[in-house]
Amino acid sequence: PPTDLGILLDASLRILNRRSLVFLVSDFISRPGWDRPLGMLTQRHEVIAIRLFDPREIELPDIGPVYMEDAETGEQIYLDTHDRGFRKRFIEAARRREWELQSAFSRTGVDVLPLSTEDDLVREIVRFATLRKQRSIVARRVAKSSAKQP
Repeated sequence: PPTDLGILLDASLRILNRRSLVFLVSDFISRPGWDRPLGMLTQRHEVIAIRLFDPREIELPDIGPVYMEDAETGEQIYLDTHDRGFRKRFIEAARRREWELQSAFSRTGVDVLPLSTEDDLVREIVRFATLRKQRSIVARRVAKSSAKQP
């Protein structure tokens, strides 16, 4: 069956009793509805989503006719990537999926580290950690400054 992140996130809500730092590593291609339990998880825990993606999931290269197989279901389909109309619909669907993902992460307040299969993973993780640390320092300064004002 297709991936259902909602089941994993619901289980996490039941299992994690103490406040925790949760790393959620996924491509986030899942059955809908996973954002609700993710939002609940972020209310109790600090959650960092690590989104793995392949650039070809965003823009399909023009490589002619191909057979593709869904790794989870085994379903095979024939595609003609030379068809401009198909590639345009593919890009539109990818943009829509990206917008939906960003909206879900924004609603739930989750920090997201997008990692491409073509990225230098260590460099990207260090960059992300540095940005989070800087944001935290700025937030503490702002809170401290606000507390001093009458």
